[in-house]
Amino acid sequence: MRLRVCKRSAIGRFLLFFLLLPFSIHSQEVYIDFIYVDANTGQSSGGHSALRFDDTVIHFQYYPDEIFRVVRESYERFSYSYNTYSNRTSKIARVAISEKDLDKIRTGFEKLALIQFKHIKNLGSIRADVQFLKEIIRPEKNIRIRTFGYFKKEEVAESTFALKEELNSGLGKGWLGKARSRIKNELNSAYSEGKFAAFTEAPAVQNGIYPFYKEGISSWFLPRLEKLSVLEILDLGYSLDPETIFLSSGKPLSEEEKGKLISLRDSLKYSILELIKEENSNWGHSVLVNLARFLVLEKSIKEGKLYFLVTFPESVSQIRPTTWSKDKKGVEASSDLLLEASKTFREERVKSENLTEENYLTWEDLENRDWELRTGLSRGISIRNTFDRLSPDLSGNFVFSFPAPEAELISEYLNRSEKEEETYYENLKRFYTFKLITKNCTSEIFDSLEFILNEKEYETVLGKRIDPHSSLTFIPFIAYDSITEKWKVKEETMELSHRKVALEQLYESNPKWKTYLKESNVFSSSIYRTNPDDPSFVFFTDDVILLRPIYGIVNLGWGIGNFTLGIFTSPFDKGKRAQNGLNSVFFSLPELVFFNIRKGTFPNAKPDRSEKKLESQK
Repeated sequence: MRLRVCKRSAIGRFLLFFLLLPFSIHSQEVYIDFIYVDANTGQSSGGHSALRFDDTVIHFQYYPDEIFRVVRESYERFSYSYNTYSNRTSKIARVAISEKDLDKIRTGFEKLALIQFKHIKNLGSIRADVQFLKEIIRPEKNIRIRTFGYFKKEEVAESTFALKEELNSGLGKGWLGKARSRIKNELNSAYSEGKFAAFTEAPAVQNGIYPFYKEGISSWFLPRLEKLSVLEILDLGYSLDPETIFLSSGKPLSEEEKGKLISLRDSLKYSILELIKEENSNWGHSVLVNLARFLVLEKSIKEGKLYFLVTFPESVSQIRPTTWSKDKKGVEASSDLLLEASKTFREERVKSENLTEENYLTWEDLENRDWELRTGLSRGISIRNTFDRLSPDLSGNFVFSFPAPEAELISEYLNRSEKEEETYYENLKRFYTFKLITKNCTSEIFDSLEFILNEKEYETVLGKRIDPHSSLTFIPFIAYDSITEKWKVKEETMELSHRKVALEQLYESNPKWKTYLKESNVFSSSIYRTNPDDPSFVFFTDDVILLRPIYGIVNLGWGIGNFTLGIFTSPFDKGKRAQNGLNSVFFSLPELVFFNIRKGTFPNAKPDRSEKKLESQK
């Protein structure tokens, strides 16, 4: 085991970021904040660094795909992840700067993020080429089309036919047949026109250079196939597959809510019409999404009950019953909170505002996560989980009938695309690599600032230059101290960890010594509940200094005992107790020399913000 800095946790979080309350940060001045988040087990046991502009945070995280990514997210989301869930305290150093300088720094980071996003999108395009070529070489003649999986041919839907008639009125009778003929003619001549041979080499991966890339074979074929799938749905009156929707746990629709759903449904109908009018655009996927939502809204309006599309991705991490059952009470608490959040959103947003498409997307996401937890708990099955925003992308098989090259030639094209994918992916991993000392979340911030600002600008705007490669400032807490000494820091604030916030509240209303004795250990604590994310331990040491080595000895003994017992239980638990004991020993050792890493995590906690001013250290 080694000290880890800025790595993204792969452990599922039941309370994801949609539970965040609408906090905001107000200031009369323009500023940039450097954030140091202290250590804990799991995500980054060496601490973490980030920059904040207004309510936006920029930081770097190492993802499971081995790409060290620029992450841009709201401060509410960042704070929940680190201060609440991970139970870590942040120190924030504020530098007042001009609006012009702030804009330059923010634009610079956004450019770096855009370049990386484009690289990852390019990689996705190459992978789509590989998948497309694999599909057309198969004898089944099926192509997987995003979002087509929500529709079912067997049952005719009156709503679909009614929509088709409205489109006939808006686009002219016979529009559907003409559109289909035009697309089929293009596909039928694709082979003779060399569309299958279309191939573009991936761009070089260079610092600050935008990676222009002319997409490959799938980018020509898939948009046309998506359009054909839309036309088939409308022509044959496809209905929604009942297996791809679910009934909300909320109460039946009120007349006011029904009216807002009708307004949104009509807006989607208009959007479908306008998209199809743009003959030369790639409207296929957008119309499929709008059409699926249109039909589920129509069902909700007719039945007076809320239905939603199932929007969890096909490939997503799953938390098995053997894992979540160990903390079933916590999962049930998360489910209750999700249900509460869903009700709150419905009452506060849907009733007080017009139901915009953006609001509906948030509502759909929230209801899906609530449904996923309820279903997993009631059926005792795996619970899907993802950090990303959910979207209705369920793929379905679409039969194609256009001429294609011989299998031998397709195999040649496939082999070429697979090699390109492998080479480009390796280049991305090499360029966007993570290295504990030379390229981590802290060093990347300083290196990026030097790339964005010239030497004079750096000194004028921020202060003295900080080089993470010729000092220990690649370590987050040392970087923070260096910033308070060398940068033009106006003030410092602190964002307390979840447990410290709860402790302060208890100290205000209870005898301090009695509260401390109760909350100092995991067995009697009313704040902390053991969970599978944390190696087992006895005493909290993040809020004590002099007693830390003594508590550390107890924690060390507990870890050694767990490891010893785990040796005997390994045949039954596959070594889990022994591994837990080793982890506990590892994170107890620093406590013997007055250093704390482990703090426990709170996967079921509600967001809680408590930002305080610090006395200037300068």
